[in-house]
Amino acid sequence: MKTASRLLVYSVVALGLVICPGCGKPKAQVPKTYPVSIKIGYHGKPVEGANVSLLAQEPSGRGASGVTDANGVAKMGLPGLADGAVPGKYRVTVSKVETAQSDPNMSAEEFYKQQKTNATAAPSSPKHLLPLKYLSAQSSGLECTTTEQKDQLFEFNLTD
Repeated sequence: MKTASRLLVYSVVALGLVICPGCGKPKAQVPKTYPVSIKIGYHGKPVEGANVSLLAQEPSGRGASGVTDANGVAKMGLPGLADGAVPGKYRVTVSKVETAQSDPNMSAEEFYKQQKTNATAAPSSPKHLLPLKYLSAQSSGLECTTTEQKDQLFEFNLTD
């Protein structure tokens, strides 16, 4: 009887370890964020589909990113954690790259056939649709300071 009860205890403990392997681990703290949007214009028009990044200038800062919509506005967020940005001083980078478009009506079989026939072709370099100086925090010249308030909008008009 003693062996059976010991076996039962071990089974229950083993089952608990299998069911709850991550229990007790502290969850990552999500910093307090505030709504921040960045509006990007180029040649007087809004830029759609641009990747915008906020790079923290303070060691304790946290970067944020977003993609511009048809109005050129990107809602910033901490990828996988929260919407918005942590208050602080940031350098801003902007990029937009032309990508090859595929036919959305193409079947998977046609897509793989196309990939196979083009497999030996050298991949082409991406075509940047905005001036390259905006790819780097050091050369973009774009900066903003976010604060503890709602609905912050920063506008940048890119030049050549």
